[in-house]
Amino acid sequence: MAPTEELSSGEIYPLKTWEELLEWTGQNLHNVIVNTKKLCSRVSPHSPSHPKTLVCHDMKGGYLEDRLFSGSKNKDAYRFYHWSGIDTFVYFSHHFVTIPPPGWINTAHHHGVKVLGTLITEWDEGANICQKMLANEDSVAACVSQLVKIANYHSFEGWLINIENKIDPEQVEQLRDFVQKLTLAMKESLPDALVLWYDSVTTRGELCWQNELNNYNRPFFDACDGIFLNYTWTNDHLIRSREVAGERTGQVYVGLDVFGRNFYEGGKFNTHKALEAARLHNLSAAIFAQGWTHETQDNFVEAEKMMWSSLAPYLAHHGPSCLPFRTSFCQGFGSKHFLRGKIEGSNPWYDLSKQQYQPLWSQEQGSATMTLETTEAFTGGGCLRLTTVSPSTVRLFVCGISWRVALIVSLCYKWCGPVVPFSLELHLGPATVTSDTPVTQRIVTLICENNSGKLEDNAHIEENENLASGNSLESTEQVMTENPDQPPMVVDTEENGWTIRSFSIKEVEGNELKQIDLKLEGASSVLVGELDLTNRCIKGLG
Repeated sequence: MAPTEELSSGEIYPLKTWEELLEWTGQNLHNVIVNTKKLCSRVSPHSPSHPKTLVCHDMKGGYLEDRLFSGSKNKDAYRFYHWSGIDTFVYFSHHFVTIPPPGWINTAHHHGVKVLGTLITEWDEGANICQKMLANEDSVAACVSQLVKIANYHSFEGWLINIENKIDPEQVEQLRDFVQKLTLAMKESLPDALVLWYDSVTTRGELCWQNELNNYNRPFFDACDGIFLNYTWTNDHLIRSREVAGERTGQVYVGLDVFGRNFYEGGKFNTHKALEAARLHNLSAAIFAQGWTHETQDNFVEAEKMMWSSLAPYLAHHGPSCLPFRTSFCQGFGSKHFLRGKIEGSNPWYDLSKQQYQPLWSQEQGSATMTLETTEAFTGGGCLRLTTVSPSTVRLFVCGISWRVALIVSLCYKWCGPVVPFSLELHLGPATVTSDTPVTQRIVTLICENNSGKLEDNAHIEENENLASGNSLESTEQVMTENPDQPPMVVDTEENGWTIRSFSIKEVEGNELKQIDLKLEGASSVLVGELDLTNRCIKGLG
């Protein structure tokens, strides 16, 4: 879908009744055209069978500032930026059909994370909806058709089905058929679609949470792509779930309530203990209400860091897999808005669609601390601040990027402490790894010092001419690609107080860029405004 100026006035709303669902005809957004990004590809260092991680976002009833297409002026609204550690994002509310707002879809898709909406029925009102929805095959077909159309229109990948009311026993089989038909219809529309069942109503039609996979909910599990278990489980529940799931252990999502309501080890900052328990049984996890850090803690950033650092050892981190790749590290908010180092707007803002690709926030090593700086930025509302008191390394990304012609890498930075050797390390390894593949890697290092440029490849340093500042991007590329037989050059440009250091790497057959690190050799602090990896054609090659 093409961008449109009409987005500025748009809001997204849920569908609250059965009639609203049937009457939905393409949009309920007051003639506003929805513009959402398609799901981007990404890479994981783990096998496809590795347990997955889902985040289910339950935030004060939903549809807060995030419902606004163009965002708001509340820079303190909730944001999520730990995308590298999760596979699926569910937007949840207690309305009948919850449609994820475009901002969440855009930033999740930018990071390669699937998005699900929610269909929920609750209590007496929910029971009445289910009576209509399951009345006959035509009503089931109409519901399935509308849900598929909504997902296609808004460009998200599927649904969480949560039936939290009694079902007439004679309609239970119709409910199972509904789940199966929705799953099949979504996959016909989108092969990578995902439909999950919440552990609530049983095959007897009773609202009786099982906290495990068993014969009372397995028919619904068999009809879709997985089950989201209720939260009051014990280790015995997990053992039985693993046994019943068989080869589908990764499709059992153990519910983790961050608020800790009658939950294993109390949730909150002990949530990682529950995640560890799930992983011991090779089960996936569904983290519910992760916004606890924003809703209840005085310092959201510190609480978020504490929470996700404790979860990190049990997550399979993902990263970018294609070119071009560029990020300014903006989290979709700011006190100001910057464009290439200049202040473009002086008002606070919040817009999840403007969030840039986020690094691995939990991968610091040594004394390094990596924070988001919002008083300065190159583009957007923030940049990275890397601070150390001793030599330290921070892993920015795991990735799987290959290239067929020269890769041009640009790093935009600004010193805010003593100038010490500071480097960007790119780790190259075999694209295809087997049991016989050597674990060696080639490391290409761009060293950033004041008024000097060095490129290090496997500890071999080439001194290159420091080209005059002020070169345009076009002239930089021309100088770097004129003679492919010469060692790669390092090129500096200056823009509004920021240094942009660029260099090229020739394609290495059978190799991929596997990870990207930042390294400070001594006590200092540096701002990193942008990282840009671009594939360019080198004259004389190919």
